[in-house]
Amino acid sequence: MMEKSLHMEKLRLGVCYYPEHWPEELWENDLKRMQDYGIEVVRIAEFAWNKFELEEGTFTYDFFDRFVTLANKIGMKMIFCTPSATPPAWLTKKYPEVLNAKKDGTVFRHGMRRHYNYNSPIYRKLVSAIVERLAAHYCLNEAIIGWQIDNELNCELDEFYSESDHTAFREYLKEKFGTLAALNKAMGTIFWNQTYTSWDQIFLTRSMIHKGGNNPHMALEEKRFFSHSAISFCKIQADIIRKYAPKGQFITTNGIFNHLDSHEMTDTVLDFITYDSYPDFGFDYETDPQSNGNLKDRYWSCHLSKVRSISPNFGIMEQQSGAGGWDFRMKQPMPKPGQMRLWTYQSVAHGADYISYFRWRTCWVGTEIYWHGLNDYSNMPNRRLGELERIRDEFQKLSCIAGSRYKAEIAFLKDYDNEWDGEQDQWHGPLDRFSAQGWFIAAQRNHTPMDYVYLTSSRMTTVDDLKKYKLLIYPHATILTRQTADLLKSYVEQGGQLIMGARTGYKDEFGRCPMRIMPGFASEICGVTVSDYTSLGPADDMEYAIWDEEMIEAPIFNDILEVRQGAEVLARFKGSYYNGLPALICNRIGNGKAYYFGAGFTARAAALFLKKLGLREPYGDIIRLPEEAELSIRSKNGKDYMFVLNYQPQKIKIALKIPATDLLTGNKVSGEEELYDYGVAVLVR
Repeated sequence: MMEKSLHMEKLRLGVCYYPEHWPEELWENDLKRMQDYGIEVVRIAEFAWNKFELEEGTFTYDFFDRFVTLANKIGMKMIFCTPSATPPAWLTKKYPEVLNAKKDGTVFRHGMRRHYNYNSPIYRKLVSAIVERLAAHYCLNEAIIGWQIDNELNCELDEFYSESDHTAFREYLKEKFGTLAALNKAMGTIFWNQTYTSWDQIFLTRSMIHKGGNNPHMALEEKRFFSHSAISFCKIQADIIRKYAPKGQFITTNGIFNHLDSHEMTDTVLDFITYDSYPDFGFDYETDPQSNGNLKDRYWSCHLSKVRSISPNFGIMEQQSGAGGWDFRMKQPMPKPGQMRLWTYQSVAHGADYISYFRWRTCWVGTEIYWHGLNDYSNMPNRRLGELERIRDEFQKLSCIAGSRYKAEIAFLKDYDNEWDGEQDQWHGPLDRFSAQGWFIAAQRNHTPMDYVYLTSSRMTTVDDLKKYKLLIYPHATILTRQTADLLKSYVEQGGQLIMGARTGYKDEFGRCPMRIMPGFASEICGVTVSDYTSLGPADDMEYAIWDEEMIEAPIFNDILEVRQGAEVLARFKGSYYNGLPALICNRIGNGKAYYFGAGFTARAAALFLKKLGLREPYGDIIRLPEEAELSIRSKNGKDYMFVLNYQPQKIKIALKIPATDLLTGNKVSGEEELYDYGVAVLVR
């Protein structure tokens, strides 16, 4: 499969701009000021349907023609957006069937955004019409470098229950299963007398006695359907644009959201993915200190790592530049001096070669009047613009970074089936999310760069893809197919190390629990069978085990293990009725090792694994860092670029064991150095 990455010859800056929000007399001054600050690209038109089609079938281009002509004259490049995220009032009034609905059938009315559904035939027809007109009119304009489809697919709403969706779901199931008999078997409808005898008896989730209590197998298939719907909607638009787009004009969309296989969407529809990065959310809501280790904005690196798993080099379509908030929700603080720059380099450190800030100027009307941009309402100079000047100058020194790749020796395996299954399954989902956070926190605090690798249907992962990692972590693959198990076994046989955890391998691809010994296909990989298991309730203390006289926490859920011939018990539970029974087993296969830990993973437990396996602080012989600093490595032509980011409001000390150059300052650094509050260093030897 051809790699889906952004290719740029240098790091570039952009900004989101809404000419429809401002008097035309401001446009030229705005564009020239943008250029003064190093901005080369503006994103336009994602919410401007009415500016092209004020009434059905009557198209006009005058307004945006004037803006595009001016931008072209000044030398500003553009990313043009399709406006399908906000259908106009005339459309939803005339065709109310385009609106999305709740599970109980209540329709979401016009007035916000993303209130439509993907499967309405008339909406698809109207969207196709306007995209066709825009592509035919604007694609050949040399100032337009690419297209953004819609805006944040599956944001706001990631479930769809309109009549059009119920109808499309039936067609989706017909195509996938062929017969009602096959569907009934796969969905386990014999339970509670749910058997279908006609296709028109089938619906997406509707209001039920117990909230969230849908047939679990249908619930999983429903998530797959939501993803299928979004991807097909995106493809309709991309296919139209490609009829007109010249070579080199890219097609992308922005954000990664729930119930959407962004890997499949990118692989089958887009040229690469872009992301909307808002680290200030880390300070917006009350967060459980145990769930994210109080990393706050630093935790956004987790999301950026997932974006990198889709496109190794990607773009940021919306980079936070100011305080966030709608008038009725999301009250975020103003970024402190240095934080906007820090967040910019956080994105770059994880693979972004294009940074587009949201937005040029804070909007003066509408729901987003508190979502601040680079400029305040006053349009006068401010400290954020001062930071932008510094970023502009620094980006000119970082041309060597463009195209470099994030470098990691360990990877966390993920897949959408287990994510979606875990939304309803309370024996699986909370455990999986807990351990994912534990591993991310451990990797961050122990300065161990970590990739995410998604196993998806569109991306046929091979053992060669996995062999570049010394360690794979796949903690709770409840759904584990024979194909995936064979891939993992081959990886271990060829010298890899694999860690799995409780609740692995007991479900099939439909979320059913077949009659087989747990942990299913993982048993022969890890040399283990599960003899007993239990969740740990509120009245239970956190269990733990002893590994080489060190305590390892064993929270949330415990699998009590039996060792298969040839495997080795490394740790035993301490306490409860299974005191002394195996908790951690290591199995040698070929040249590698597979570990099965019968519990969830706290950050401390994950850190102990990194220590025992010799993977903690792989750059410790070059640089020593406090926990407060993040270390990311981008590599190109055999040269490593070390990004050191300080998320703290005070200085931290770092120690260079080998002299290096800070590309941002040009200074040689060695020995103990101070990194100021919210500071960044990009070091190369």
